[in-house]
Amino acid sequence: MNKQKVSAYICVLSLLFGQVGSAEEKTSNQTDTGSSKPDAPQFAQMGTELGRFQHKLYLLIGSKWNLKVQQTMEKIGEGRVVIKFHVNPDGKITDINIAEGNPEEKLAIISKEAVGEGSLACGQFSDALKKEKPNGFDWQLPFRIY
Repeated sequence: MNKQKVSAYICVLSLLFGQVGSAEEKTSNQTDTGSSKPDAPQFAQMGTELGRFQHKLYLLIGSKWNLKVQQTMEKIGEGRVVIKFHVNPDGKITDINIAEGNPEEKLAIISKEAVGEGSLACGQFSDALKKEKPNGFDWQLPFRIY
């Protein structure tokens, strides 16, 4: 197993257990959908309905993304992409756009696909979140391989 594949597997574990390391702990050729860096995903407070929903969605998207990275690792080079999207109250993700990065690169393609597939499993907003965000919310997630 090469270094990138091992790193992708470690990232899956850190996504599942919420222990994404700091930039200082990472070496080259690692994958990441978040860290303590300024471009990490922004979450609402975990004690809120929005924070819980975002966390659930983040884990779903991260698991889809990590699987795609593992399946296509040889075709993906180092890179970074930011995907912006809108989450509707029914849980569907729309308006998926590549905000940063080359849309033609494999990293951008699989990241965009992972965001779209994440919505299929997330489910709709709770009643409390529907009251708080009746029109849904915009969000963005960075994805990196380095």
